[in-house]
Amino acid sequence: MVPPSAARLQPVSSAEEWDRSLASLPAPHFLQSSAWASFKGDYGWRAEPYRLLVASDTLGYASVLTRNLLGPLRVAYVPRGPLLQNPDPAGLELALAALEELSRQRGWLMLKVDPEIWDEAVPPVRALLRRRSWRPGDQVQFRNTVDLGISGDEDTLLSQMKPKTRYNIRLAGRREVTVEETPAEALGAVYDLYRETGVRDGFIVRPRSYYLSLWSGLVGAGMGVVLVARHQGTPVAALIAVAFGNTAWYFHGASRYESRQLMATYLLQWEAIRWARARGCTRYDLWGAPESLDENDPMSGVLRFKLGFGGSFREGLGAWDYAPRPYLYRAYHLVVPRLLALGRAARRRTQQYG
Repeated sequence: MVPPSAARLQPVSSAEEWDRSLASLPAPHFLQSSAWASFKGDYGWRAEPYRLLVASDTLGYASVLTRNLLGPLRVAYVPRGPLLQNPDPAGLELALAALEELSRQRGWLMLKVDPEIWDEAVPPVRALLRRRSWRPGDQVQFRNTVDLGISGDEDTLLSQMKPKTRYNIRLAGRREVTVEETPAEALGAVYDLYRETGVRDGFIVRPRSYYLSLWSGLVGAGMGVVLVARHQGTPVAALIAVAFGNTAWYFHGASRYESRQLMATYLLQWEAIRWARARGCTRYDLWGAPESLDENDPMSGVLRFKLGFGGSFREGLGAWDYAPRPYLYRAYHLVVPRLLALGRAARRRTQQYG
């Protein structure tokens, strides 16, 4: 029998109802949307969307993605969730208890969550997770980010930027850089630019079909835009942005190193912010920041670029794992990282020489 104060999980079958409910939350996330679940379904993941209820009241929502690893071993992930109507430690604890019970019933190897808990709210939630036998897990998304409020008018937003950022946006225009939305049939060129960026900057790029499916799916769902910056007709940079509820995200970016003096990436971010404002968004998440504010961090230059737009660095909770069967979880973490390292090395070789 469920205690009166416990949360229970109610499956949601309608994608339209799901997205409408999520978009009305104070801080929704597109990684919990039906479009994201549909995309991941093409790559071995199965989505189980649940409404979290306490008695007859809605506590929040959790889209649980699951997939098989080896034989019956199955992992689960709630990307950027669970999402709550009123985010607070008490509500989160109720949501976690319901998800823990589901993981025990299903016998999952592990359940991973990475809810958007920020700054001063992190320490008490971290203590709560440890008390409930959760442990820090491997990050899937960036733990930290740069967050920018965009509810002011354009002149106000420009005035809040660092002078160099504002100057570079205008410089790109003077150097005749133009920005336009890209149709689905032209996404192959965007991927080529993204792959070139990955080889240069040392991050893993998945196969072409993955990104073309992802970008076209987000655009087709009315959530995404692919912006390409051109100079004299030649693509020199690209940006993929996503909007859901009151928030937009800078999701993917690419640029040609030889064209860096054109400052196209600055103009692209500004046009993405303008696109988000036109959709009624009040926040723009620049999607990813280094683990620390150390100038020696490899991402310190990226952080300076993002902070130039007037946003704030935010420290996040990160990913945490719950293991119903701890002995299997420990064995998994002994073997799988080695296999992943081998796979990454092979992909880098293919990416660079293929």
